[in-house]
Amino acid sequence: MKVKRFEAPDTKSALALVKDELGPDAVILSTKTLPREPGRAPVVEVVAAVDFAVENVVPRAHLSPAAPAVRRGAWRPPVVDRQGRPAALSADAEPAAGVNLSREARLLQQRFAGCNLDQQKRQSTNAMSVSPTPAPAPALNRMAQRSKARPTPEEVINWRNQILEQLAVRPLQLNGRTEPLVIALVGPTGVGKTTTAAKIAAWFSLHENARVALLSMDCYRIGATDQLRTYARIMRLPCEIVLRRQDLQAALHKHRQKDLIIIDTAGKSPFDEDHIPELGQWFADHGGITPYLVLSATAKKEDINHIIATYRPLGVPAAILTKLDETRAYAALCQQMARAELPIACLCTGQKVPEDFLPADKNFLKTLFGDGWDAAMRQQEAAMADDGWLS
Repeated sequence: MKVKRFEAPDTKSALALVKDELGPDAVILSTKTLPREPGRAPVVEVVAAVDFAVENVVPRAHLSPAAPAVRRGAWRPPVVDRQGRPAALSADAEPAAGVNLSREARLLQQRFAGCNLDQQKRQSTNAMSVSPTPAPAPALNRMAQRSKARPTPEEVINWRNQILEQLAVRPLQLNGRTEPLVIALVGPTGVGKTTTAAKIAAWFSLHENARVALLSMDCYRIGATDQLRTYARIMRLPCEIVLRRQDLQAALHKHRQKDLIIIDTAGKSPFDEDHIPELGQWFADHGGITPYLVLSATAKKEDINHIIATYRPLGVPAAILTKLDETRAYAALCQQMARAELPIACLCTGQKVPEDFLPADKNFLKTLFGDGWDAAMRQQEAAMADDGWLS
């Protein structure tokens, strides 16, 4: 990399000097105004840098007159013979012998030569290690073996039914409580906790005529509190921002007459070791907070296992599955939920508030897992129409 400093009466003139000398690919590292003696105009200093081109690594003075100009990107790794020595190169591929390359270019050549030599040694070793083997089995025999290993449709159905039987469903319900149900939505970033909080609030407020309040602990993500406040304003629900533990206590006391209080927490990486103890300290001050784990249906099974294990110390009683509309592969999700023995509380089937939401239902999961997305959607729309939820 070539770094150079330029001085000019103003920034525009300095950038013009950078472009003229280093070219349009130059990167500006810093720009500042240098103070001058009284009576003299200040000067703008610009520090710029540019990567070395091949023509800068190979001095033009050492090129053979017959060799064409070397273009950027035209250099190719050196060719070595079977003993690892550089082989002769044509004039149009490399500069003539005797060229004094820079230290960086020589090191790069050595690394490429070593890679080519190692590859040739491996190929030679593999060729020597190959011993005569009997003729491979006929293709028909291989196909028969593979078909014998594949499960039959009946075996697939039995396996699917076993997973569905193992799936636990624990719908989120108020059940005529005399004190507010306080839930906190926890989980990694990007799983849709804020939108899910709005969906739950809309469902219980409109569908069950419950008194609902929204609280936000998300002080990390830009605009997170504004998003929840907008949902609350549309639904005419109270919304509080709690940035300290004492704020949470005051907000819970303020809305103690509500039926449901929903807390939206900040998403963090499940590999953040400090996040879970921090949440545990917030919840420990208020024994009535129940955390629900929000999981994305698009997560990989390995990630699902790790996320469940990470948040289990909080005493999560159930999970909320989101983004069911963003995948059509539900086998791994259902299998991991059944294996973790974590019940499912709610299902989110899209981004619309409040339509794309329903409490967990075993029949819906069975249709989704067995017959696919379209069949599950038809079933959900029919059920919502029967309840008068859809006009």
